[in-house]
Amino acid sequence: MKVKTFSGSSLPEAIVKAKQEFGDNIILLESKEISAGRTKSGRKLVQVTVSVDERPSKTPKPWTPPSINEVYGQSKTTTSARQPATPPKKDHFNQMIQDILAKKPKELNQEKQILSELAELRDQISQLSEQKVQEPEDGLPAFYSDVKDDLTEKGVDEKLASKVVKRAYQMSENGAEAGKAEIVNLVKTELHRMFNPYNFKKITGNNNKRVILLVGATGVGKTTSAMKLAAHQEIFGKRDVLIVSTDLYGPSEALKAFSKMNGTTVLEKKRVDELKSVMETVKDEVVLVDTPGQSPFAPNYLSRLEEYMKAVKPNDVFLVLSMNSDLKDLYLSAALYMLLKPSAIVLTKFDETAQPGKAFSIANELNLPIAAIGDGKRIFIDTQLPQADYVLDKIFEGNRA
Repeated sequence: MKVKTFSGSSLPEAIVKAKQEFGDNIILLESKEISAGRTKSGRKLVQVTVSVDERPSKTPKPWTPPSINEVYGQSKTTTSARQPATPPKKDHFNQMIQDILAKKPKELNQEKQILSELAELRDQISQLSEQKVQEPEDGLPAFYSDVKDDLTEKGVDEKLASKVVKRAYQMSENGAEAGKAEIVNLVKTELHRMFNPYNFKKITGNNNKRVILLVGATGVGKTTSAMKLAAHQEIFGKRDVLIVSTDLYGPSEALKAFSKMNGTTVLEKKRVDELKSVMETVKDEVVLVDTPGQSPFAPNYLSRLEEYMKAVKPNDVFLVLSMNSDLKDLYLSAALYMLLKPSAIVLTKFDETAQPGKAFSIANELNLPIAAIGDGKRIFIDTQLPQADYVLDKIFEGNRA
């Protein structure tokens, strides 16, 4: 039996140091806090005393903390000394988005160049779906693997699920001996920390004109989202809201009925010059501009959206995404809309998916806050403010920790 003491600025840091030297089969004998006045650095420290069986026939394998920034698709493989290692593919979604943005043409009517980039993006994502992310050689204990499988089954992509579970492994005081309830709580804490809600206080906190452009593919629920945002008392507070419909076929019957029921003004403006005129007359309202639904890959679609942006000069662009879509399709659709530099996402149709974890995946990959969550068709009821616990409850329902 070998006993040794390790120190760190926190308990997890001290335990990680112990695992790096002895592996993950350590036994925590004691932990104590050392006040700042008793340390040379003048900072508070946490000291742990651990033990490990010292058997000459079985040398403990050093424990290496899993990389938090591990690139999706990369694994620990050995390369022949005669054959140089192949450089990793640039397949991280955020990097691909940045590559597309870096090559953005001055005018968005050059769709051929953009669609060529998207074709390459589609191929790379297809390759990613065929790859299996490998665990470290020392593997994860059974309960950790179970939680990871639960996350991926609920729509959290493999890369993110692996990241948060390995982070839980790092932070757990019990390491390999942790129970599933403890692991779930650690994973919830990590996902909760990553969750980023849009701050509506900058809209409700002043009376200046605020223009929000809603963009998204056909059928994702942009018009319904406009009505839900306008009707929700906690989103825009007591501010007057104006909805501008740019639909080529005119406002929907649902939008007309909503206007009569809620008192929200709805204007029909199909031409760009009409939009400019409306923006000149607006003084202190919140204006929701509902753009026409169309495939993001349709010719000249982005050019039309850019014309709307020049006409209304939005303070925010909300990208509306439907949760009943496949995650890879969400990524591909969102990639094109990233050219418009959205400031937040609206997630709709939560009631039509069995994989609510896609909310964390898409928000994490796009690095955008969530503005609202739609969970049904009822305009005045089925809208949720972005709360991590709401999504976490859906992911871990039946597995309350």
